[in-house]
Amino acid sequence: MSHVFIASLYYARKQIGLYFGIPVFIVSVVGEFFSIVVLLSLKTFRQNSCGFYLLTMSIFNLIRLSLSTVFIIISLSFGIDYSVSMFFFCQLRNLIATTCNTGSISCLCMAVIDQYFATCSRPRWQQWSNIKVAHRMIAIITLIWTLHSIPYFILFDKVSPTNTAVCVPTNSIFLQYHTFGYFLTYNSVLPLIAIVFSLMAFVNVRQVAVYVCTYVEYSVVSAISAINTDRDPVYLAKMNLANAVTLIVSVYSNGSSFYTYVCVSQRFRRQFLYVLYRMYVVRCYNNQVTPSNTEA
Repeated sequence: MSHVFIASLYYARKQIGLYFGIPVFIVSVVGEFFSIVVLLSLKTFRQNSCGFYLLTMSIFNLIRLSLSTVFIIISLSFGIDYSVSMFFFCQLRNLIATTCNTGSISCLCMAVIDQYFATCSRPRWQQWSNIKVAHRMIAIITLIWTLHSIPYFILFDKVSPTNTAVCVPTNSIFLQYHTFGYFLTYNSVLPLIAIVFSLMAFVNVRQVAVYVCTYVEYSVVSAISAINTDRDPVYLAKMNLANAVTLIVSVYSNGSSFYTYVCVSQRFRRQFLYVLYRMYVVRCYNNQVTPSNTEA
């Protein structure tokens, strides 16, 4: 009887990945692509420090979706486990995912801090809101989080029993850091900083809320899976299903920025329509070559 129950759980996991994971992934990739197009196309955003932070955040999100999340979605939907056949790729994907996750939320923090500096009444603090500072901060953030992710490439040396699409560490010390340090920093400290500065600057905090709410469930399940020592097949099947569901929800944490901008900002909606129609559709129409009349 237990074998039938376990099989049904794995079947449910596959169906969830197929009918929910793939659509969420596609919507997320399209959203981040449009965010990058809008933020790159308009000079207003390119020369604005806050816009540059948001642009970098979308780039981090798109990299993670394209080079990490896509393979997890394939594994959930079609049962193709690249982690088993190409373990080196699993370790590399951990490095990419960790760097992009922390880099993305750090850019969001810097964007709201930048808005606080820009609206601050103290001229000395206002000078920190400029594009040159933003360029340097992005370079520092990328370097720090890349170096931080190197141990994830080295020490994640075993395929997870609850999700064969990912690998986990066997080093007990690093496992404790990953469970309580990384997830605490990524899901609590950095979002809290963003929320505090958002309130201080009186800017919209909904994007931070979406970011936290769509990832916290996956973090909790991943933390439980990481410290779990129970190898009961039924328990592992349940955790596998829970991991799949929360992971699909977490995908939206890296693909929600464009839809958040569209929903809460009338200015962004106008700029998006301008970029889409005036800068691309009209330009393509004007560039069409009309055959010239030739004499018979």
